[in-house]
Amino acid sequence: MAEPLYFQWQNDVLCKTIYPMREPKLRDFLVYYMEVDLWKQYKDKDISTLKADVDAYTKAQEDAAITAFKTYSKLRDYFFVKDARPYYLKFKPINEAELTEINNFHAMFSQSFPKDVRGEKSFVEGMDQFWTNHRNVQRDAVKSKRRRVENMDPAHPKKAVETQELAAMETVTLPMAEQELDQLRALLKTYDKIEQRKLAWYKLSKGDPNSLRVPSEAEFLVQYKPEAPVTVRDIVWWKVEEYKASLETKNQYQLLEEIYQRFKKEPKRFPYWLQYMVVHFSGMRYASAHGSWADPKDLLVRLGAADVEKKAKALDDAAVEKLCAEKIAAYEKGQGVVPKLARATEKQWKDLVAMHMLSVKASGPKTRRNGITALLVEEAKYDEYSLSTEEALKKLEGMKAKFPAWAWKEIVKLTPLRVTHVTDPNWEKLTPEEEAERNSQTAMEIRMVMDAWENYDSSAWRDEHGRTHELIVSRAVCNETAEHCQHIRGILPPGGLTPKPKWYSTHEAEKKLPGAFYTKPTSEKDYVQGASIFWLRFVDKEPNDWQIAKDVKTKSGVGILPTVDKKKKADPKSPTTPWTYAAGEVVTRSRTLVDPQTKVKTQQKQWLRWIHEATVAEVAETADGMTVITYETALPDGDKGTSAVGTFKMPLSWHLDDGPEDTYNRSFVGFVPEGQVPMEHLKTMLDWNRILRKKVV
Repeated sequence: MAEPLYFQWQNDVLCKTIYPMREPKLRDFLVYYMEVDLWKQYKDKDISTLKADVDAYTKAQEDAAITAFKTYSKLRDYFFVKDARPYYLKFKPINEAELTEINNFHAMFSQSFPKDVRGEKSFVEGMDQFWTNHRNVQRDAVKSKRRRVENMDPAHPKKAVETQELAAMETVTLPMAEQELDQLRALLKTYDKIEQRKLAWYKLSKGDPNSLRVPSEAEFLVQYKPEAPVTVRDIVWWKVEEYKASLETKNQYQLLEEIYQRFKKEPKRFPYWLQYMVVHFSGMRYASAHGSWADPKDLLVRLGAADVEKKAKALDDAAVEKLCAEKIAAYEKGQGVVPKLARATEKQWKDLVAMHMLSVKASGPKTRRNGITALLVEEAKYDEYSLSTEEALKKLEGMKAKFPAWAWKEIVKLTPLRVTHVTDPNWEKLTPEEEAERNSQTAMEIRMVMDAWENYDSSAWRDEHGRTHELIVSRAVCNETAEHCQHIRGILPPGGLTPKPKWYSTHEAEKKLPGAFYTKPTSEKDYVQGASIFWLRFVDKEPNDWQIAKDVKTKSGVGILPTVDKKKKADPKSPTTPWTYAAGEVVTRSRTLVDPQTKVKTQQKQWLRWIHEATVAEVAETADGMTVITYETALPDGDKGTSAVGTFKMPLSWHLDDGPEDTYNRSFVGFVPEGQVPMEHLKTMLDWNRILRKKVV
């Protein structure tokens, strides 16, 4: 019998929808740290002592040359195929219009493919852009159709038809366009390994006509001939590629097994926050966590409050007076049935009890009725809020039969019940029939409860995660991912990007947390593990209050903008005037653009905003130089434009560079030392018996 499911990424349907890049990001984590370890192992070695490695490297390059040519030839020849129908038979039914577009694309590709190898790569890049534009048209069409369907009245006569059309666009038309783009980009990627060899053959073939026989291109490309002596860096790069290839066929559990061995071997290198994030967030989709979770206990409270009020309303005055006397005895003397609320120690609850007891002890029957009703509601609330998450979920499961199908679907979507209850890939959307039932007159009472519950506080996940450290969100953007990291470090930073730089600089100034700092980084020493990195960027749209960059200076006086050269003069040959900066509560810049053809002038205005946040995992040297490994969100190279959460790396030099003026990219680092790490909660969240769903030695 299969082990039970403990976390949402263990549910196959949820893994596909919530974690579209699950395995690639788990692999990235392993590969990036292997790069560090291999360079550390080899960097001080003399290549003359590495004969076995050199021989193995040479043999691998010989094999790689053959594989690279075969892969290139297969992909290139695919685009010479006139009718691609056999490659799209898995789509049922095939969209004939899209297949025609694909076949026309193949015809254009084969007719225009360069005869001169020097133009091949640029030609394929151009075709990639052409088909990307086509794919984007299909993607926009899906978005437009989805918005239309979602906004249609459930009773609209075309609702069912257009819903089917949307399904066909989402499952056939767009995937066909994306499959073609995947093939094209796979071909483009082969040039990384084959282009230089193709150019070398071309140069050889155009040499002295009286020289010895020049091999055919195919013969030449499958031969490996090193252009320079093998170096230690070559060995390390090769070993990294070999390791990367060894991970390609492994599923998430096999990858997690390797990750677990790393964590067990070097626990100090991989603090609990990083372990938690790698296990539970790697590959998660990029979208705001707001509205992805609602408190199941709050739903129980809302459902219970209505029942309590109904029962209290049914009491006559004598019953109310008797109940008031019982409550006075219970709360003031501890006599009779003492509610859990009477023993509450939290000030907010004690204050509520005191306020309601004034009414319970009043002489007027109407006031007493109002007071006892309010007190009974608070008792029910306290009972529900005292439950653990698991207890609350079990209670809701026991009530499943009482909910209409649409309401239960929404409860599952917004709570950890999705782990064991989701089986449908469309678990986040109501069907047209469910929408109609939700909007019906008969569903008004439960609909009002559900709306109030779902819309009470879209950012409630933040406080809940900071308190319980459970995996409750199904998506996250950059600052939200960073906030999860800090919660596991025992830190509760403010939400959003705008307040955080000031929050870090204040901690540095107050000196209540020794070691806290906020700085403009100048070397690898500034990238302390667990620190937040914040980037600035100018954008064309005015940012909201959670993004806008307000000037925060470092201890040494460095602000969000460099010193502006006020004597900077315009380039008379440029159609663009220099940027003019306006600093204040909000930093803006503007300039005049002149169309070189029409000479029409337009004004361009930009706002400075905090654009991104990442958390430092490690700074180390690799064969490519000093590298910063971070845990963050980004747009990886996924051809489908899928954003993901996970481990990333960039050269230290990139992190330290502000970039050119037009693409300003200044960054700052903020750090506070770890607080009280939630070890009790992590016993569950980092229980490898649960993570791997088997007994772990």
